[in-house]
Amino acid sequence: MKRYLPLFLAAAILLACSACGKSEAPAQPAPPPPPPVSQNPQKTEPPPPEAAPPADGVDVDLTVLSSTMVYAEVYNIMMAPDQYLGKIIRMTGLFTVYQDPETQEVYCGVIVQDATACCSQGFDIIMPEGLSYPDDYPPAETEITVQGELQADRSMEEEGLLFLQLENVTILSSAHTP
Repeated sequence: MKRYLPLFLAAAILLACSACGKSEAPAQPAPPPPPPVSQNPQKTEPPPPEAAPPADGVDVDLTVLSSTMVYAEVYNIMMAPDQYLGKIIRMTGLFTVYQDPETQEVYCGVIVQDATACCSQGFDIIMPEGLSYPDDYPPAETEITVQGELQADRSMEEEGLLFLQLENVTILSSAHTP
């Protein structure tokens, strides 16, 4: 222990001395002045027309993005849902299902994970009418590709909760397509 004491003291002194210096950043040059505005009227181009909807009807296709970008886009949707409500979203993720033992009501979702699989986010899925659980549903914990319209369940908004869900869902692919 006594051997390491001088080494420790020397490291502490070097650290203390290096943190005390004051470094001034070099002055940055002033930005150039804006170009002069002409007093002569010029023809201006009309604004471009609104973007046409995609040919396949999908507004946000997450299936063509990398896992990192999918997670980032789902995060954007969660943080600014009003910009995405009513849009058709296509995504691939993990199918999750829960059946309430008391009411027998079935709740479904699709979950996406980030690249390291440590964090996950997703949406509730409102399954199409006429399907019977478990016969017509994909197996739980399997990868599925779904397409649906993003809507918000605002029933618990007073408590600070907003549930995003895909409605009018079409299951495009899964280990078991009904």
